Amino acid sequence: MLSDSDANIRRRQARRPRRTNGDGKVARPIPYDPLSLENLAHSVERALLDTDPVNITEVPETVGAGIYALYYTGDEPLYAPISNQECSTPIYVGKAVPQGGRKGLVDPTKDSYALWTRLQEHKESLEQAENLDVSDFRARYLVVVPFFVGLAEEIMIRKYQPVWNLKLDGFGNHDPGENRRGQGQRPAWDEVHPGRWWSQPERMPKPNKVSPETSRENIRDHLARLSAETPVELDMARALEDLDGMQSALDFDDAE
Repeated sequence: MLSDSDANIRRRQARRPRRTNGDGKVARPIPYDPLSLENLAHSVERALLDTDPVNITEVPETVGAGIYALYYTGDEPLYAPISNQECSTPIYVGKAVPQGGRKGLVDPTKDSYALWTRLQEHKESLEQAENLDVSDFRARYLVVVPFFVGLAEEIMIRKYQPVWNLKLDGFGNHDPGENRRGQGQRPAWDEVHPGRWWSQPERMPKPNKVSPETSRENIRDHLARLSAETPVELDMARALEDLDGMQSALDFDDAE
């Protein structure tokens, strides 16, 4: 038998209107967790985008690991859909962690120049490319606690779909070494933008399985699709993606 107080509580609850989503069902939104891995990664992304882009030739020597985004501002027609001075759409997103970081072998007493070194490698690749001008490339970069580097890179690639990450492999490649050059194919990036000394046909005679013409067509299709989609459509599409594989982003890649 209910007490008078219990009965009064039940009556008040019965009179209270239920909040529904319009079809009679009670809405059960997922509580926002500011400390979830995804939201923490987005905070790193926002911090990166708050930085001013600088020409990739003018990045000062910098201590630390981190993430970066490269932007094209030139007049090459192939990249016209993303070329602008506002640096709104990255052509490439990458990360840099100290050598040995994947295995936890980093000496915390020694300075690491992983981020600056990686940007210098990209600068040299762009300088050597015969049909690109290094002065047309700008960079945003951010020194980040290593734990979040891979996670933030994953989030940004999913969100911005940079064409050199998704449709033209090989920009971030290193020289495979004299003994391996003759065995592997030239990177697709070097087929479209030849010039890097180690990928010259006399050093890497095997062409990529994807022809330069096909790569260019893939780039045009990709950028046309991005240009046709509104920011809202892109955000909605990416918001619906699950986070399968997100944990793998925490396995730092020394090469990147």
